[in-house]
Amino acid sequence: MDFGITYIYFCDEVLLSDAERAISFSEAILQSGIQIRWMCCGRLNHATPEVMRSMKRAGCVFVHFGIECFDDVILRTMKKGLTVDIIVRGIEASIAAGVTPGINVMFGIPGENINTLRKTTDFVLKYDKGAQVRNIKPVTPFPGTELYFEAIKKGLLKNCADFYENKHMNSDLLTINFTELSDDEYYCALHDANLRILEANLNKNTDFLKTQLNQLYINKDVNFRGFRQT
Repeated sequence: MDFGITYIYFCDEVLLSDAERAISFSEAILQSGIQIRWMCCGRLNHATPEVMRSMKRAGCVFVHFGIECFDDVILRTMKKGLTVDIIVRGIEASIAAGVTPGINVMFGIPGENINTLRKTTDFVLKYDKGAQVRNIKPVTPFPGTELYFEAIKKGLLKNCADFYENKHMNSDLLTINFTELSDDEYYCALHDANLRILEANLNKNTDFLKTQLNQLYINKDVNFRGFRQT
């Protein structure tokens, strides 16, 4: 039975955690003859040119990458297993293959400051393609994580109930401030960084929409199906 499905979001966080698995999965889609476009999550240390080209051939158009911060010292603090060089190579391999990278970042790991936020923001501005509105979110010490226990140790959090009932009110607002900035300074910095990203996104999408408009009315493109990213 044909349900007309042409786009799939694979919510498997380990789909791109192994290069061999990603290529095997992509080849299976190709061999099936299924004509779909799809997106998934992935790790940048496995986003090699070979892997990204294989995924693109199988219909992949977008991959969410958890980058978090564009600073080697903070990445080591997070035990992220990434470096800025690995991040750049993976993002550039994705773009070169024609797969849009979803750049996910945050701010507020212990040791972060205005300088690390600026580097992360500059990175987003350089590589984000404008397919989605990106924003830098505050670090959140979810119960069970190392940051959660560090917050308790520092007296910034009492327990799990305190986290959910008093501190974690919104994922875009501070739960715990681990930086040396005051809360007001933190919010001001985050506001300015996200404003830069938002304005850049608007500019990119304005150019994109103008191109679509020209395709419709100047080139009279009969395949036009509305103003949207592809």
